[in-house]
Amino acid sequence: MPAAPKVQTVVEVKPLTQDDLEAYWQAAGTELQLEELLKAAAPRLGERVGMIEIDALTVGFRDEFMPHRIDVMQVLRAKSGMPMLECKVNPMFVTKEELIYNPDNKYKTMLEANPAMRSLRSIFPEIDY
Repeated sequence: MPAAPKVQTVVEVKPLTQDDLEAYWQAAGTELQLEELLKAAAPRLGERVGMIEIDALTVGFRDEFMPHRIDVMQVLRAKSGMPMLECKVNPMFVTKEELIYNPDNKYKTMLEANPAMRSLRSIFPEIDY
């Protein structure tokens, strides 16, 4: 018995746009009941096709998102028609300006936080060095 001829189906996938991505992101949040979590990030198209980047808008987003990453990506893949869609999460870092104190400024700042430093300084006058 001869083998049945293979039928090839060609499916044309619409290119993913930023507007579509944002709509799919909101739909994934609704579908998975993760609206609040997904509001804490902004998805955007990546540098190459098939890659999106998720920019965290809060410091804790990355850690909170990771347990739900696979589920969210499955929804995005299904809605976009791109089964190989991947994501990169860009965490948000809070940077704090480092202050450089000279010994007198350091003492004044410590004294504001703890007035008991005045008695310590009378016992140890050279505490700054």
